[in-house]
Amino acid sequence: MRKAVFSLAIVFAFALVAMAQTDGSNYAGTWTLDKSKSELGERSRLKSMTMTVTQTEAELTYERKAEMEESGDGDGMGRGGGMGRGGGMGRGGFGGGNQAATYDLSGKETSAAGGMGGSAKLKAEKKDGKLVLKQTREFEGPMGSMKLTTTEKWELSEDGKTLTVSSETSTPRGSRNSKMVFVKE
Repeated sequence: MRKAVFSLAIVFAFALVAMAQTDGSNYAGTWTLDKSKSELGERSRLKSMTMTVTQTEAELTYERKAEMEESGDGDGMGRGGGMGRGGGMGRGGFGGGNQAATYDLSGKETSAAGGMGGSAKLKAEKKDGKLVLKQTREFEGPMGSMKLTTTEKWELSEDGKTLTVSSETSTPRGSRNSKMVFVKE
């Protein structure tokens, strides 16, 4: 009996830690971008985006799939956007693209493969009632070593049907801010 009570207490403690990190919010589901309510910036060529989020007590994973507008240069290739490589790098700040990431909800920083052969550091934390996801990517670009930092603040509406993601990306070319408003499907 003591072992069962002890085991239950440990499971309960881990659940409390995970809930404390995410403020008890459940972000899981399929989300569609509402462009009319979003602030994507004048350089964005984002046509549509769907984000699928899975969440356990230990981690949060998202996958974003984006469709980009044509660039208007007449070649049908959709060129333009981030880093002179076409429709952006898909890394959360270069105008869209597909991307995926997994964050440890205990607050522990983790490593992942970064874009263009580099590395990425990922960290999640609760701050001011929001889930803050930070990605720092380092890679070698055409002009040498580069570092990009994206900080996203996720906030759910009270009814859990609207997710607002405020993002700031710092690059060697300066900072870029956006606000994406998603509606749960």
